[in-house]
Parts: sequence; structure tokens; C-alpha cells
Amino acid sequence: MTALFAGLTTLDVLHRLDHVPDPSLKVTSTDFTMAAGGPATNAAVTYAALCAASRVSSGPIDEAGAASGAPLPSVDEPTLLTALGEGPVSAFLAADLAAVGVRVLDATTPAVRPAPEGGERASDAVQQAPASSRALREPAVSSIIEHPSGRMVASTNARLDADAGRIAADLPERVGAVLIDGHNPSLAHAALTLGVPKVDGEDPFAQLEARPPHPRILDGGSWKDWLTPLLGFVDIAVVSEDFAPPLMAHPDGAQVAEFLRGFGITRTVRTRGERSVQYWWDGASGEVPVEAVPDASTLGAGDAFHGAFTWAIERGGDADPERLIRFASAVAAVSVSSFGTRQWLTCPALAELVRSW
Repeated sequence: MTALFAGLTTLDVLHRLDHVPDPSLKVTSTDFTMAAGGPATNAAVTYAALCAASRVSSGPIDEAGAASGAPLPSVDEPTLLTALGEGPVSAFLAADLAAVGVRVLDATTPAVRPAPEGGERASDAVQQAPASSRALREPAVSSIIEHPSGRMVASTNARLDADAGRIAADLPERVGAVLIDGHNPSLAHAALTLGVPKVDGEDPFAQLEARPPHPRILDGGSWKDWLTPLLGFVDIAVVSEDFAPPLMAHPDGAQVAEFLRGFGITRTVRTRGERSVQYWWDGASGEVPVEAVPDASTLGAGDAFHGAFTWAIERGGDADPERLIRFASAVAAVSVSSFGTRQWLTCPALAELVRSW
């Protein structure tokens, strides 16, 4: 079985400094990396890494495959429903995700190109398109500088239009779990309604009550207004401390859980950085401590939690929320042990966690 992830893909360009930078001076970084990023994307990468670690733990690896470093083909390869756009940055993102074992369904809405005139070639017409138009076809880019006192981020907003209908025929027929992030309602709706039985008539409540055989998870980093009509399709909400529903400036966890319960979501998990993870689960509630670990880079740690949570619930069921949270927290702790969002994917500690699961 596999999982479907839907949401944002960005290019993350990450620099590390060994000192707090002076904004008026040019500085030299001590380390650098770039990779595909974004909440759902990082979660899918984490899921793929856990699948790879599981395959290694369960049997021998073909020597040729291990020597090449190429990802082994697998039926549990996660699918990422996203918009990559066009151009060299998009090509890099596609190659990066393929290298870590994530199958991409690119739902970018095709650009409207000016029709060639006379003997003009189509390629010439594209080249003559305004630069501003071409820029809108490129994915978002985040430039991140990590230093001893924190992090500085400059990024472009998600700006690609996506049409989930373009790739509907390519969606997997069956999945073990679905996760959406807080970006792109079209892709989120397509993912959340995958596998939902068809309901006769036009009763909207009957459509909401129809459930697929797999859990549907919301990665709620922050509130987005377009989430409201989709919450009825969500089974589990994994939210951050910054997730503040309408008219709630600084809600506590119980208030957020109660708000989500009004949409039929009876399972809410709330992460709080280095503090304990809270949960409200089918009438029960509690907290799970988070082990303090020295971190090299916290970029994507929350996304790693979501990807690991999805992997664990797809394989272990949803009867024990504390076990799910402990596993996801442990994977997130591994993710901060090295610089960037790729080095940790082959860390031996990840295989140990999979074996213990």
C-alpha cells in the first residue's frame, strides 16, 4: 500500500552560517544545500525514506542496486499531487523527488501561449512571451539562512495555478492514507475525495458522511480560509501551535480541538516545537513528551513529523495515538540531526526506528 500527499512544492535554498550575520555585510556560508521543499513535499519525502528503510530492514539489498545508489522500485512509493510549473527549476525539483523515491503528479495548469503568426515558430512565440508571464510559470523559491540564533527566510508565494482534473486518471486507485497541507484547494479536494463512494442525489451531508477506507490527514500549519468547506472530509487533523481558526487569536489546544470537532474531526494532534505533543482522540486526551535532542537544522522537522505519522498510521492503525506520536516525534528528532532536508534520510537511526515499529 502507499500514500497520497497533496500540496505545495518549492525550491528550498539553504545556507548555514557559524555566526549571526550583519545585514550590511556579505557573508560566506559554511554549508549549502538545495532541494525540493514544502509541507506536503517534505512529508512525502519522509514517507519514502521510511519505506526504503523498511525494505532494507526486511531483506537483503541487491548489490548492484545498492552500489548505484538508485532508489529501488517499490509498490509503496508515495505519490505527490502538486504543481511544479515550468523551466529549469521545475526540472530540478522533478529530478530531486524522483531520486528520493517520490512519484510526482504535476497538475500545473497549462500556460496560454500566443499563437504563432506567419512563419513564426511556436518556440519563438514562447521566447517572446513577457518575462513577467514566464515568471508566473515557475515554482516558489525559499532562500533560508540558518545561524546560531535562528533562521532568516525570504520566499516567493505559491503562485502556480493547478487543475487536479488534468491528472485525475493518473491518481492511484487505492491508498493507505492521504495527507493534504494548507496550500491549493483544488488539489486538496481531489485528494480528500479519492475513494469516497458515490452518493445518489444531491444531499451535501450524505456526501460528507461517505467515507473512503483510508484515513485523511490535514497538515494544519496555519489557518487558511479555504479550508472551511474541506474540513468535513478530514478524519485526523495534525496542527501546529500557529493554527488559529477564525475569531481565535491565540487559542489553546482544547479550543482548537473543539472547533475541529464541530466539523466531525474527532482526532486532533497539536505539535508545539520542543514542548510536548497534545492530542484529542475519540474522547480521550493527553500529552506525549518530546525528547530534547541537539539539532543541526530544524528545517522541515514538522513536515517530517507529518510524513512519519502518515507512514505509521498506514501501517499500524489508529488505535494508539500515543504510539503514533512517539514514532513521529522520534523520526522528527532524526531529521534535525544533520544539516538540510536530505542527509538524514539514510541515517542508520531511521532504520532502527522502523525495525522497532
